[in-house]
Amino acid sequence: MFEHMVALQDIAFETIKPGRPCSHVDKAVRAYFDEHDLMSNWRHHTGHAIGLRYHEGPFLDSGDHAEIRPGMVFTVEPGLYAPDLGGFRHSDTVLVTDDGIEILTYYPRDLASLIIPA
Repeated sequence: MFEHMVALQDIAFETIKPGRPCSHVDKAVRAYFDEHDLMSNWRHHTGHAIGLRYHEGPFLDSGDHAEIRPGMVFTVEPGLYAPDLGGFRHSDTVLVTDDGIEILTYYPRDLASLIIPA
């Protein structure tokens, strides 16, 4: 599940480009959910903008057709939630540039780095 979560976030990172609608990002992420039979583990949109508040539009959601533009800042956080296992969600903040994104946060994205030794 962790590797699927990383793959979902990578798809979102690769899909965020100026000129595309926000809905395009969520649809690409949902296509991965469909392809890997994970829709039962989906609970929320792929991400949202950050500005004056911490949750605000535009949203990386299939229903939000706002155009992605350079200078926008989004949190990218597609999640997987398995009832008998737990939730898997990694949130990173990105700045939209003229040709893609710049990741503004750094937190390890490999499972070994996230395990707290006993």
